[in-house]
Amino acid sequence: MSVSISPMSVYSLFGLSVDANPNDILEKCRSHCERWTLKSVTESLQKKMSAAEASVNAQKVYSEGEMYLKSAATVLLDPSARQCYDSWLSVMKHGSCAQKKLCRARLLWFNDTSKSVMFSKRMIDAIEIEDNEPPKKKKKKMVCAKPQCRECLAPFDFSEDYLVLHCHCTTRVGHVECLEGFSTRVKHKCPVCRQKLLKRQQVSKYLFWNVKEKYKFIA
Repeated sequence: MSVSISPMSVYSLFGLSVDANPNDILEKCRSHCERWTLKSVTESLQKKMSAAEASVNAQKVYSEGEMYLKSAATVLLDPSARQCYDSWLSVMKHGSCAQKKLCRARLLWFNDTSKSVMFSKRMIDAIEIEDNEPPKKKKKKMVCAKPQCRECLAPFDFSEDYLVLHCHCTTRVGHVECLEGFSTRVKHKCPVCRQKLLKRQQVSKYLFWNVKEKYKFIA
């Protein structure tokens, strides 16, 4: 059985509140189904059309109505189906994009696993999902165009005074005060290769290329 979309809720159809207990639901559903007879349908149609037209259409209206009543009752009496239906009613009134996506997924999951009743495609398609969330702005990475001091990691300018310390394993470039302090702390010897730190006033590509073979992995 498939539950079709309806302008009124299933609760209203049976005269129930959304927090009705299972016993009340069972009683109301049973009462409605008992009152839905071919005779009552025929009499209702005769008020809107001729007796001949009513007799022709009565059987079809009765059969379709009976199926709808039974499937609607099944939805309210099955705890999992009722939870899905309550979720659908909620998002149809006011639901966020995330809530609508979750509700749609729940209905599809229920249809795949249920053997008693299914939610119709019209109900599922009625959940209009509009993603109005503004796209997240990518954070711009700050790129420092200036070189960084090897000791304090702050930028420095080659147009101002700077110091170069060269040894067998690397070349350190940075602020004069920073590298002078570093050289003093390590007693003017590189803590890695233990060679004397040679002071230079300018950077040269030769200094970076002139690294001993056994220390190249450090770079």
